Amino acid sequence: MKIEVIVTEEQILSMPHDETLGRWVRKKFWEMANHQMMEGDVEYDHCVICGKQSPYTRNTPIDERLGYVEGAGQTCFNTQDCEK
Repeated sequence: MKIEVIVTEEQILSMPHDETLGRWVRKKFWEMANHQMMEGDVEYDHCVICGKQSPYTRNTPIDERLGYVEGAGQTCFNTQDCEK
C-alpha cells in the first residue's frame, strides 16, 4: 500500500514548530490509511515463517501487534497456530 501525504508551503509555514508539523503529518497519514481501509483496499501481513495471513493490516502499528519481531517481521501470534 502506498500513501502520499502532500504538504503545502503554506501549511509548513503555518506550523509553529517542527514537532507540531510532524504530529499534523502523522495524523493526516493515519486519516488517509483509515480511509483506504474503509474502501476495502486493505493488505494484511503474513507470518514470515509459514505464510499464513495474520489478523493485522500493514497499517497496524507494530507496538500494537502480538508476534511481531523487529528485524524479521510478523509471525503467527500464537505459536501453536503456526503451520511450520
